[in-house]
Amino acid sequence: MLTRMPSRHALTAVLGLLALTAALLTAAPPARAAVPAFELRPLVPAGPDHQERLRAEVEYWTLGKMADAGLNNEDRDATAPPGGWDDLSRPWPREHGRISRTAGKIFMEYTDVETGATSTSSCSGNVVSSANRSVVLTAAHCLRIHTPLDVGFGNVVATNMVFVPGFDGANLPRDTSSTRLPGKDIAPYGVWGVTRQWITHTWSRSADWLLGRDMAAVVVANPDDPRPIAEVTGGQEVAFGQPQNQTHHVFGYPTINERNHYRPGNVPAALQRTFDGRGLMVTQGTTHNDPVYYNDVLAGAQSPGCSGGALLQNFDPATGAGVQVGVFSRYDDPAQIIGILGWVQGPNMSSTHFGAEEQAVYNAAQAASPA
Repeated sequence: MLTRMPSRHALTAVLGLLALTAALLTAAPPARAAVPAFELRPLVPAGPDHQERLRAEVEYWTLGKMADAGLNNEDRDATAPPGGWDDLSRPWPREHGRISRTAGKIFMEYTDVETGATSTSSCSGNVVSSANRSVVLTAAHCLRIHTPLDVGFGNVVATNMVFVPGFDGANLPRDTSSTRLPGKDIAPYGVWGVTRQWITHTWSRSADWLLGRDMAAVVVANPDDPRPIAEVTGGQEVAFGQPQNQTHHVFGYPTINERNHYRPGNVPAALQRTFDGRGLMVTQGTTHNDPVYYNDVLAGAQSPGCSGGALLQNFDPATGAGVQVGVFSRYDDPAQIIGILGWVQGPNMSSTHFGAEEQAVYNAAQAASPA
């Protein structure tokens, strides 16, 4: 692992090598046959007890469990940088446009495959237009992670997952012992249980960011509402194989500040900020395709919790509508080759760019029944 800033000459050499790698490997990826999506074990299988199990999945998420999984553990609210919020990240106005309904917070309970131990966390997701009007897109690592030698994240799968479109945590108490269920102030469009889940073929083989393709689609249903979710919230359009190096917006619910990618010397104090997981944030700017993965890299400052958040092109701030072309995956990290660019360019957010594998995942989800 690299632990110090490389010299200018070393950076020049490495960047030259990465530029060559980009030209040869990923700047213009060749067309290839689509590989099938990989379906993980259904969380709420079809059957005579489907509705009962769906309700149990949704009602597991009390206010206390949501606070524990979805708020920061620092007893502090989000704080803007000294100069105020900026394009690196800023709060999105509540109830403003379609994105305030389609974007939402995902709550997950994980089970360790090796030990059976459980843990909880949160991610971001977005409702998209689909044939069954029931598809939410997110990052594959929100569903399944298996890091080498089980170091770091370990070997975990999501065994309980819900999606809260338009999540508003302003009134979510930090009391992790509360057994009350969320009301309309926190879940204005209800709490939706994830019934089935798909990840890319690549992520099914390497669920550790090594090979990329960090994207997933889930199908959701609500035990208290027979309508499909897109009939309730609307859905953002989705597209695949779109040109890169465009103006994009990323929407998510950043939470975890101890991994907020503010490394010494990387981000000036005037740009540092904190998040609490309570509200939807937006980052905007021009992306570039990275030289290692088929990703869209954007200068941005959202923290973990934003994982799975929508990357939108042609976004109209007045209507809150755009076209989803990716999902946020990770940050440029010095432990990875692409992280060297992060040292030069400041905080970077890297999103999986939708191609053939992601289209296969979306098609599998939209063809499925929520039950």
